[in-house]
Amino acid sequence: MLVSMTGFGSSNFEDSNLSINVELKSFNSRYFELNTKSFELSGPLEYKIRNYLKKHLLRGSVTLFIKVDSKNSFKLNSQKTSSVLKAYKEIEKKYGIDLNYSQLLRNNDILSFVPHNSLIQKKIFSTLKIATKELVDMRQKEGSLIEKEFYKYLNVAQKDLLKIEKIQKKTYTNKINQKNDNVIDELEKIDISEEIDRINSHLNQIFQSIKSKQLSGKKINFILQEINRESNTILSKFLDKRVSKHAISLKMQAEKLREQIGNIL
Repeated sequence: MLVSMTGFGSSNFEDSNLSINVELKSFNSRYFELNTKSFELSGPLEYKIRNYLKKHLLRGSVTLFIKVDSKNSFKLNSQKTSSVLKAYKEIEKKYGIDLNYSQLLRNNDILSFVPHNSLIQKKIFSTLKIATKELVDMRQKEGSLIEKEFYKYLNVAQKDLLKIEKIQKKTYTNKINQKNDNVIDELEKIDISEEIDRINSHLNQIFQSIKSKQLSGKKINFILQEINRESNTILSKFLDKRVSKHAISLKMQAEKLREQIGNIL
């Protein structure tokens, strides 16, 4: 089955002391790329999350947003705060001015971030797993829609190839019946049976790739390039308007498929 690289997933956890919000977005990319936004994680947890996402999402440009609100997220430096407040009051009294106390928070030593304990890290990871499953489900649904389009274009390509083959056989029969001394040379020049067989094999490989559970995007893209190359050979060898019409249609179906394959795993 085909699986899209586009997807979205989200999940939330909340109790009296902790609130976790996770969002995942995925778009097409040649490789796995992870961009993280707006959260503080320990090195080991971030490494664990990165490996988990790479294993389950495989490929794509992935954006991860995690927001954690905990009653114990920050630690107040009481001694530093008292000292700064005392200095503020002395300045106000001595110079008769009112200071802006919100400036206190700009002092990095007043509040410090407390790393999440193991329990919170487990909650973050379990919330992430739910969001990941939602994203994977969306990818599969999107892939099934693309798969329907694939079959439509492939069916047209097969019909075009069948018509090319029929025209070729009829042309061969007519030339043989002419009993021309040069008929062998003429038949060799317009022999496209090998190209027809290759395209037919390529189309069958695409059908097999769609049904396979393995990654198929890059493989199908390569096969489509080969179909396009074989179609060009048919156009150059068999100079017949009827064949040209169907060979051009073959190229069009291959191009339509290539437009879709850019978003397939």
